[in-house]
Amino acid sequence: MRRLFLPLCLGLLAMAAADPARAFDNLNTMDRYQEEVKRQKLGPALGVDQQTVERLLQIDQRYKPLKEQAKKEALASFQQLQQVMRSPSPPEGQVRAILTQMIKARRESLNLQERQLEEEMAVLTPVQQARYLMFLMGLRKQMAQEALNLRGSPQREAKPLAPPRELPVVRPGP
Repeated sequence: MRRLFLPLCLGLLAMAAADPARAFDNLNTMDRYQEEVKRQKLGPALGVDQQTVERLLQIDQRYKPLKEQAKKEALASFQQLQQVMRSPSPPEGQVRAILTQMIKARRESLNLQERQLEEEMAVLTPVQQARYLMFLMGLRKQMAQEALNLRGSPQREAKPLAPPRELPVVRPGP
């Protein structure tokens, strides 16, 4: 999960450095799409009722502003680093301080993700947890591909965005 998250964050930070307003608009659009896909597909994929799906979405909504703030701090630090590094001889102390801020923001982001995941896992059985993680990984992979498509990557043609593949639900017998 972290393997996909870091490249996506770095890619979005790079996009944001070029045009911050457009990058955050794209993030908001992706967030809305991701929430809608979860609302429609999560129940059948995990074998849970809509009430459980809503609980998972509520947890996500609680953490969203905190994660958004961490992203904004990381972006601000990155932009500050870019500005300082434009100097022919950037001051080491200032660069060190900015890098420390960036690392702090990254740790906070990871901490928030971990706490959110722990809360979400408490709602689900172990099998549902595994299905949930697989669902999220598929969704993140899809979102990363869409981010590449938004950047206009010439390597691949844009494909229509399809929801993640559903996993079969096997219910234990009596």
